[in-house]
Amino acid sequence: MNSIFFRALFGACCFITLLASCEADSTSVSEVGEDWINNGTKVYYIDTFSVETSTYKFDSLAISGTSQYIMGGYSDPILGKIKATPYFELYTDDFDIDDDAVFDSVALILDYTDYYYNDTLSRQKFNVYKVLEEITPDDNGTYFYNTTTFDIGTTSLGSIDFLPTPIREDSIHFTLNNDFGQDIFDKIQDNTINNTDELTEEYKGISIVSDDNNTAVLGISTSSKLRIWYTIPEEDIVEDGDESYFDITFNSADSFHSITQTTINPDLSSLVDQSDEVSSKVTDNTSYIQSGSGLATRVDIPYIESINSIKGSGSIMDANLRISIKHNTDSDNLSIRDSLNVYVIDQFNDTSYQLVDYTGSTVYGRQIEDELNNGYITYVIPIKYFLDLKLNEVNSQNLFLGITGQGYSESVDRYILEGEDSENSDLKTTLELNYALYDDDYEY
Repeated sequence: MNSIFFRALFGACCFITLLASCEADSTSVSEVGEDWINNGTKVYYIDTFSVETSTYKFDSLAISGTSQYIMGGYSDPILGKIKATPYFELYTDDFDIDDDAVFDSVALILDYTDYYYNDTLSRQKFNVYKVLEEITPDDNGTYFYNTTTFDIGTTSLGSIDFLPTPIREDSIHFTLNNDFGQDIFDKIQDNTINNTDELTEEYKGISIVSDDNNTAVLGISTSSKLRIWYTIPEEDIVEDGDESYFDITFNSADSFHSITQTTINPDLSSLVDQSDEVSSKVTDNTSYIQSGSGLATRVDIPYIESINSIKGSGSIMDANLRISIKHNTDSDNLSIRDSLNVYVIDQFNDTSYQLVDYTGSTVYGRQIEDELNNGYITYVIPIKYFLDLKLNEVNSQNLFLGITGQGYSESVDRYILEGEDSENSDLKTTLELNYALYDDDYEY
């Protein structure tokens, strides 16, 4: 406790010394207004407050209601192997097949989204299996999580070995075992299955499992389906190429993808519980974000309260957190997005809410242009609201920022971030603020 007190006191003394040695930012002062200027207001730019970054991991991520499913896996050179496995509950409200119809074939038609991650220039292998348990959410039927799994069969219903082309083509055509399709076809045709409940009772669902050597994760549309083709003998074909088929879609309420890390960076192996964290100081001045797996970056500003020790009246006018990507850790295959999500979290790394500003608008970390053209990538997060919150909360020492990627529950994007002690001063995580001091009677 004494150590914390003296560190805070030392921070306050350093801050006061800094103010004494700084000159007012005349540009900022001019934006405050004539009344403040006439009262002797001075505005100081400060970038010396301590910032501490670390990595933590969510126990689980809610997956229900995602805009896409993902499947596949790859081995990340820094964070290890990650794998996405979708589980689909079958659904249709059409159980009418002509008595004379004859089964032809069955396939999965998996529509691409615009999402893919890592190397799609290598061949990818997948197998389809029956799900052996009823696919129901956890927590009394509320959520699926990235850690949720269900038992599947040991006999493949079909496999595929292909080069994915999410840009040039619109779907993956995944041929399945005819015995599987014939069985569904016959039971619907002879009225053994007449409704959705009977369908899901007989066929719990299907799962698509990625080969361990795959190199990419692919986005699959929620409009994907199981398609069964059939013919009716002596039926007049209106146009060449016309085919008869019926589709069985996926029940979005009971379909999801699990995401597992089969190996992990040894530096992060101590992240067992969500309350655990690994300081950037012990990971080569690095913190991590990885969507899907639950890795997130935590930011602490431990001594901001020392600003209240300054004599005179003052306030924070503007405050921005700058956090940068480690140079050359992103690429075309390992791409990053132009914004980050920011949350207020507590000392146990539990999320309270997404950070907002004083207008109630959601705050994001936004990429800024590299003025020096060095290829550096930096995100800027406006955190004045958060700092004011810390300065006014009773238990302000229990308030932190949690940073994640966009599409956190339906992607595997990863971000390798510079810590606060980066050797490159242009990249280290930094708090920059403008502080207005408008008590003209106080002299240092």
